[in-house]
Amino acid sequence: MISTNARTRAAAALIFVLAAGLPIVARAADWQAGAGTDWQKILAAAKKEGSVAVSGPPQLAEPFAKGFARDTGITVDYLGGEARTTASRVVREVRAGAVTIDVFLTGSAELPQVKEGLFDDEKSRLLLPGVTDPKNWSGGALKWVDNTQKFMLQAQAYISSVPMYDGNTVKPGEFANWKDLLKPQFKGKIVAYDPRSGGPGVQTAAYIGVQFGMDFVKSLYVGQEVVYSLDSRQMAEWVARGVDAIGLGIPAADYTTLHNAGITNLIAADPKDGPGTLTGGFSVVELPKGGPHPNAAIVFLNWYASAVGQEAYSHAMNTSTRRTDVAVDPSIPAFTVPKPGITYQDQYNEDWITTVRAKTVDQVMQVIGGK
Repeated sequence: MISTNARTRAAAALIFVLAAGLPIVARAADWQAGAGTDWQKILAAAKKEGSVAVSGPPQLAEPFAKGFARDTGITVDYLGGEARTTASRVVREVRAGAVTIDVFLTGSAELPQVKEGLFDDEKSRLLLPGVTDPKNWSGGALKWVDNTQKFMLQAQAYISSVPMYDGNTVKPGEFANWKDLLKPQFKGKIVAYDPRSGGPGVQTAAYIGVQFGMDFVKSLYVGQEVVYSLDSRQMAEWVARGVDAIGLGIPAADYTTLHNAGITNLIAADPKDGPGTLTGGFSVVELPKGGPHPNAAIVFLNWYASAVGQEAYSHAMNTSTRRTDVAVDPSIPAFTVPKPGITYQDQYNEDWITTVRAKTVDQVMQVIGGK
């Protein structure tokens, strides 16, 4: 068991006021530029279908509905919810031949179902020159989670697994490297999103395990008496209030919430011995096989991967797109934007998911006493 050192933790959450953001309305001159006759036929058929059923993070409901209707005249029926729950529904529906969702925005967890053949080929459905042109994408190429490079297009990429600390209690230079986490002054003063529950907790723990080995994982999580939490907002508040000195697995969204409320002592660390992971969040798009609006799904896929679609996603989710022709939204935390010339641990690819991740997570669970 990990000791909490009998520390008293405030039960009441801090109340913060979110700064209201205005939607970005800047658009490319023509997101359909260069489209051929095949595209025009599909667009016409999609307009006859009249709508497309899309599922993904709730934050995207309004910007996607407004933006897609504005650019195509087609209605978006949006289902916002947890990716895990929606994935179970999609799998059941495809297997039963009664699909209600055309487009699913998710992470990388559906790779086994993709390999089972439950999703349609996306690569052949990318029809717009502005979408397929390599120069419009970071690294000069579209990025796919699956090795076949057909079924799981990843449109966003941002840095995750960045530790955060309380600038009021951690002295300058005191936390410059991941290995500084083992310093005596941090024992019992580190809170981590519980790795045993998945999500940002296991992502961070797996990153640490690959970078520094299982002995370091044990020395950190067990030896430093790390406190576990399943509430990332609570974790951010604990660090901001000095209850804990350092937080592992705090999402950038919680950091942004506090900073927008004027809480500036929650600081993203910049460890010199490890820059973090590269993740795609919920930007991976999948097309369930047998969707009710096949033509509208193709139009949405291309719109989503276009500059206007990615601009809408980035602004709503506060993450950076892989498109090179979309400016970085000023509201996006700088520490999450990938920097040129730096190699990050990419956890959104089939090789990582099927080999490295599974093995590393098993080892981490053994070390820390997993479920």
